Amino acid sequence: MGKTKTTLEELEEERSALEQEAYDEKTKLLNRSQFQELLELQNEEEPEFVAEIVEMYLADAKEMLNELSKLFSEEKVKEAEDGKPDYNTVRAVLHKLKGSSSTFGADGVQQKCEELREHCINEDLDKCRTGEGSLEELQSNVDMLSEFLAKYTAKIKEIYELSQEAKADE
Repeated sequence: MGKTKTTLEELEEERSALEQEAYDEKTKLLNRSQFQELLELQNEEEPEFVAEIVEMYLADAKEMLNELSKLFSEEKVKEAEDGKPDYNTVRAVLHKLKGSSSTFGADGVQQKCEELREHCINEDLDKCRTGEGSLEELQSNVDMLSEFLAKYTAKIKEIYELSQEAKADE
C-alpha cells in the first residue's frame, strides 16, 4: 500500500507540473479558474467527463481551423469576384471559435482569434495567413493546447485508475 501512495503522489505532482505549464503567462494555454471549474465537474460517476469535453472542444476547434484554412486558400481567393477571402464568413468562424475557447478557458486560442480578426478587419491577407496574429499562429496555438490536453487527460486517467486499484486493495 505504501508504494501505491507514493506513486499516486508522484502522479499528482506530475499533474500539478503540467497545470503550471498550461497556466504560464508566456503560453497562456488555459485560464486557471475556468479550467479548474471544468475539472471540478468530473466525479466518480463520470470519470471520463473531462476527456469527453476536451475531445469535443478540440474536434470543433480543428473543424473551424480547417474551414478557415479553406477560406484563406489560394484557390478560394482566386474564385472570389473581388479576389479576396470572404472576410465576413472568416470573422463569423473566428467568433464561434473564440466563444467556444472562452467557455473552455483556452485563453491563448481566444487571444489569437482576436488578433486574426483584427487582420481581417484590415483585410490584410498576408498577415491573415502567416506571422504574428495569423491563422498559422492560431493553428500552432491549438496544436500546443491539443498536445497539452492529451498529456493532461492521460495523466488524470492514470491517477483515477491507480486510485481505483488502491481502493480495491483496501
